[in-house]
Amino acid sequence: MTRAPDLAFEALEKATDANRMMERGKLNTALAAIRYAWEQEGGLPEDLPDEIPLRAQAYREMWPEMALTPTALAVHWKRVMAQRTPAKGKTLIDQMRREEG
Repeated sequence: MTRAPDLAFEALEKATDANRMMERGKLNTALAAIRYAWEQEGGLPEDLPDEIPLRAQAYREMWPEMALTPTALAVHWKRVMAQRTPAKGKTLIDQMRREEG
């Protein structure tokens, strides 16, 4: 039986240029923290794969000289959100939807 892909895991791996074979534990730990923070913000699980690259972009804009690791993104998850969204409680995905619609 084939396992369904974890789109959030894949998004985090891609956004941080992580090596799945060498960093699987770090990816899993960071993703668990990100999922928890996302849930606390009121984010929907199905939106998380789209939110991860947005937060990764915000991280890179805030700290262009720093490496973006899965752990770094998890640690700074809320911080990059605060920098990018003026309306408290709004996710970056909400902001993008407003701009598109």
